[in-house]
Amino acid sequence: MWRNAIVALVLVSCAFLAACGGSSMNTTPTVNGVPMSLSIRDTPPSGVAVLFFEALITGGSLQPSDTKKAAVPVVTTPVEVEFGHLQTDTAFLSLSNIPADTYSSLTLTFGNAVLTIVNHSPAAIGSCAKDAVCQITPTFNPSTATLSSPFPITVDANSTFGIKLDFNVNASLQSDLSVNPTVTVVNVTHRQRADDQGDMERADDVDGQVTTVGTNMFMLTNERSGQSFTVNVDSNTTFQDFDRAGCTASPQNFSCITMGQIVEVDLSESGTGTMLAKRVKLEEQANQAVLKATITTVDSSTQFHAVVFNEQPTVSGVSEGGSVVVTILPNTMFQASNEEMGEDGGFTQTGLTFASAADLLVGQDVQIHPQMVTSTGGVTTITTDRIRLRPSQITGQVGTINSDGTFTLTGLSPLFTGATSPVTSIKVELVSKMEFEDVSGLTGLAAGNTVSVKGLLFNTTGSPTLLTKGIRKQ
Repeated sequence: MWRNAIVALVLVSCAFLAACGGSSMNTTPTVNGVPMSLSIRDTPPSGVAVLFFEALITGGSLQPSDTKKAAVPVVTTPVEVEFGHLQTDTAFLSLSNIPADTYSSLTLTFGNAVLTIVNHSPAAIGSCAKDAVCQITPTFNPSTATLSSPFPITVDANSTFGIKLDFNVNASLQSDLSVNPTVTVVNVTHRQRADDQGDMERADDVDGQVTTVGTNMFMLTNERSGQSFTVNVDSNTTFQDFDRAGCTASPQNFSCITMGQIVEVDLSESGTGTMLAKRVKLEEQANQAVLKATITTVDSSTQFHAVVFNEQPTVSGVSEGGSVVVTILPNTMFQASNEEMGEDGGFTQTGLTFASAADLLVGQDVQIHPQMVTSTGGVTTITTDRIRLRPSQITGQVGTINSDGTFTLTGLSPLFTGATSPVTSIKVELVSKMEFEDVSGLTGLAAGNTVSVKGLLFNTTGSPTLLTKGIRKQ
């Protein structure tokens, strides 16, 4: 089972743009241009467990209904998108602006792709042996996707405009593992620029390195996508985990931000191009590195295999989408990310621990502090002294909905069902500050619904438990 991911392309007038001229926050100045946001998400493939799917979006353009007019570029700098970890999240593609006009279609152009799968099917898939983790470089055929519905769309002056797209990986991934991009429009937002109607789009868990610090703002550079964001903060921005870097401010505040830190940010975009941080969380101190990976096997109390899906900054010898062996040092510290904790600063649920290698589980996303990286015979080994539990994003079907507000998640990816100790269901527990997308709440769910959930996955007795604060109904 694959997942739904959202990528946001925000098209705004450069006059209102916070990151004007950024490497991938594209800005094509247009006199009296109309602010616009465009986002894209993906729908999961069945059968094979896709652990990593990164694609290069090389261009995008809107075609005016007047065919005599040239297409209006909205993506002018290639952007890498890792769809596998956008099941419940959003990623921005670009900031740009467009002329007021009527448009008949949108075209996206795709470039290179990297696909990492685990094959728990009964036989080999192409050159990928049974029970193997394989990295593939599929081709896009065709390399473009043109959307003609719900066009035509009229964009008037003095307005802001947003489109959310769905990239259906299940339909796009062909039997020969080539990619025929299937993209649809799932939402259009159009409002007057003067109206204050909240965020046009938001993107959670955007990570990168702090490269500039100014007055109530900092520049965040993402290694993978090449994007640079000018991030503003205000009195409502929350700061987390900066005490690990020696910040003594109480409560933690903008003074904790320093050059070179690796941070994770929840961003909102108002439709005018301004990126505002809702939350800033320290991932690692300056001059340190962070690797994020999905566990594929737990081999022993001192070793597990995983697929790396993010590195900040680039770590020599490690490639995103690559399979690695992680060696756990005797003094390794195990930590649980506090972003999924309750309002009281701790878990309200009992029995959920991440304190040793015994708590590791296939399917967990973890953050690794690399002490040493070696490569022998094509096998990359990472030695670590710190492992931090990260929110996993998992798609499945709602099973039983219980009276205590929990439910079971079934129909899981072969990553779980094909494991040495198969996992056929996960208990999902909700935190107090839940976020629901495309469904009003828990009462809007029914058995058999396909959902993507985001939260900390714990190795609990019987079946695993996922403590979630985000659910998207597919």
